Amino acid sequence: MEATGNYHLCLADYLYHAGIEIVIENPLKIKRFSQMNLNRTKTDKADAQLIYEYATMVLSNGTPHLWQPDKTEVGHLKQYDSVCQQLIKQRAALSNSEEALTQLTGLNDEVTRVLKDMLNALEGAIKQLEQGMLKLVKSHHHDAFDLVTSIPGIGPKTATMMICLTDGFNKFTPEHVKQFISYIGMSPRTVESGTSVQGRAHISKIGNGRLRSLLYMCSWTAKRSNQQCATLYERLHEKGKPEKVIKVALSHKLIRQIFGVIKSGVPFSNEFA
Repeated sequence: MEATGNYHLCLADYLYHAGIEIVIENPLKIKRFSQMNLNRTKTDKADAQLIYEYATMVLSNGTPHLWQPDKTEVGHLKQYDSVCQQLIKQRAALSNSEEALTQLTGLNDEVTRVLKDMLNALEGAIKQLEQGMLKLVKSHHHDAFDLVTSIPGIGPKTATMMICLTDGFNKFTPEHVKQFISYIGMSPRTVESGTSVQGRAHISKIGNGRLRSLLYMCSWTAKRSNQQCATLYERLHEKGKPEKVIKVALSHKLIRQIFGVIKSGVPFSNEFA
């Protein structure tokens, strides 16, 4: 089946516990497969046939990655993060509305009070969710959390997201660093064709944008507090590399340091980084 947000999970979970092997594929891959075959019909029946053809022609040639449900605590971590991000977006929207209202003359006191109450309520809910998320990850993955946060530049939120996405570093082990970088959409993508098309290389961005943004923020802290990241920053800066390119390179460095401390089981040390 193809992933459909959260709507495929109930069926997938039912089939898994019924002993049926399941492959959940990225919808973009199936869409590209459909375009490659010049399909023009878009109905439920046609889509089901398309997924069947994709599976028999593409997945049958190799060993597909079989889906397994998340552990309970990982599923709860994802719920915490999902709702928290929704509330953060709502907070930003209300904050923008509050700012816009201040430009009006004769501002209504009740409108202002309602907005402030809603913002305060959202702020409290966000803090509650973040605290719950932190408590959960520390209770189930405290060793991994302590190791990851020992890296200069990596904070609790980033460590929590790393543990969440890697299923406590069981889904992606230290031997799968490159796969994880690709999974979160930070692998390079080059556009070139002959001598006429020389597109600027950029990251794919097909992955978890939430973790990418956290790593970007961490990279700016790490360039001051993390010795290896600081050295890398100076080297790339001297070569005239753009700040965005440097930020991606520092994020890659942090990811490798994270998987390094998980593999060694020893907190971060400049001597061994």
